[in-house]
Amino acid sequence: MERPRTIIHILSALDGRIVGPFMRTEAVRAVSEEYGRIRTDYHADAWLYGTVTTKEFTGYRRPELPEGSGDIPAGRAEDYAARKDAPLYYVSVDALGEIGWESGTYRRAGRPDAHVIEVLTGRAPAAYLSYLRERGISYILAGEDGLDCRTASRKLYQLFGIRTMLICGGGTVNWTFVQQGAADELSLVLAPAADGEPESATVFERSPLLEKSSPVQFKLMDVVRLKGNGIHLTYAIQSRESQNAAE
Repeated sequence: MERPRTIIHILSALDGRIVGPFMRTEAVRAVSEEYGRIRTDYHADAWLYGTVTTKEFTGYRRPELPEGSGDIPAGRAEDYAARKDAPLYYVSVDALGEIGWESGTYRRAGRPDAHVIEVLTGRAPAAYLSYLRERGISYILAGEDGLDCRTASRKLYQLFGIRTMLICGGGTVNWTFVQQGAADELSLVLAPAADGEPESATVFERSPLLEKSSPVQFKLMDVVRLKGNGIHLTYAIQSRESQNAAE
């Protein structure tokens, strides 16, 4: 397999939400600790996040680019590896080149430092590539108009030696990887809480860039009761081939 073993690792409310008021409840605190412990126990080489989640983590900073910069010229953009020996990578899916990084190292309290890899498409401004290089941030190109998860996974495997990768949200990037056959497992931690907010993101959501979406089946691998009345569900994500064979 010329891509990392890829696990979607998500903390969810009982109503499927992954953000919202429920996150501030006492019921979620103990389960959040369990979620973090499980994440560490995977010993992954990389943690991948979608654009919306990374914007939250980086305080919604915008990159300051020269005016008039166009998209990446077709056939002229190249991948850039600022570092290939990091103990941990933060992979940021950023199709349009919108994240205002300050450096090539992602730091967050309670988590180990990680080298940043941006996953871009042909819709990112050409000047954004220079912006990333100046800050020592690695990047790869994966798709022209929309994210090509298989290409991204292959490049992360080949250029950076990533063998195990956790996708930690949000719902759009989770579903895109599943739909494109680039995810292997779902590690779902359920917290004993819900808020019913209709606008909150859920575990899986279809991106507007996906022209269509097909149902996906999962095979239960394990169920573990966690402290704080949480549950850890582990599923294998069935490939299209195995689903067709079962039918």
